[in-house]
Amino acid sequence: MLVKIIDACNDLSVQVHPNDEYAALHENSLGKTECWYVLDCKEDTKMVMGHHAKTKEELVKAIENDDYDHLLNKFDIKKGDFFYIPSGTIHAICKGSLIYEAQQSSDITYRVYDYHRKDKDGNERQLHVKQSIDVTTVPYKPYDLAKQVEETIENGTRKELVSSNYLTLNKYDMTGYNKVINDKPFQLVSIIEGQGTVEGKEVRKGDHFVVCSDQKEVDFDGTMTVMICTL
Repeated sequence: MLVKIIDACNDLSVQVHPNDEYAALHENSLGKTECWYVLDCKEDTKMVMGHHAKTKEELVKAIENDDYDHLLNKFDIKKGDFFYIPSGTIHAICKGSLIYEAQQSSDITYRVYDYHRKDKDGNERQLHVKQSIDVTTVPYKPYDLAKQVEETIENGTRKELVSSNYLTLNKYDMTGYNKVINDKPFQLVSIIEGQGTVEGKEVRKGDHFVVCSDQKEVDFDGTMTVMICTL
């Protein structure tokens, strides 16, 4: 697993990631399923998530005709939005957004489109059109937020943003002391708002740490929002 904080000062390329089977066969790697939580964004910030093609033939035609304005599903985002991005999902972070990302530990990225930007020598970035067509899921099916589970904890709430074969992400909004059970091989913990203590040590917004498997219970205390990512 990897957790990243992405501060997008420019539009990032439109990408898609392969699943484990395709990545193993062609890249000798894991595939990449990920998720995003919007930590902050400027007004009118956009995001690309999914596409409008109903068939592979429509997808290929749009790519061949450079018709990304009609192909890509682009929309406004706001702080607190969550997106689950299984392998095969076309996506892009746009400028003006600060994103928490949790993902499979893989660097395999296929660039579908890069806005025809050129480097200082006038060259466009390499695209991976064939691979992108191979791995893109058609039609696009957005993640159903109704699947999310929320419960009251001792002091605050826990919301399971997603639970899949690849990762589970929980958001804790804490208003005081809470004991969090660790029954996983590890927990990747990020403090995204507020401050407090963890096992008596002071933590605040922007801190990240790993809870290992030998720590079966973790004591949190304070007013803070905590992301905990596990397998």
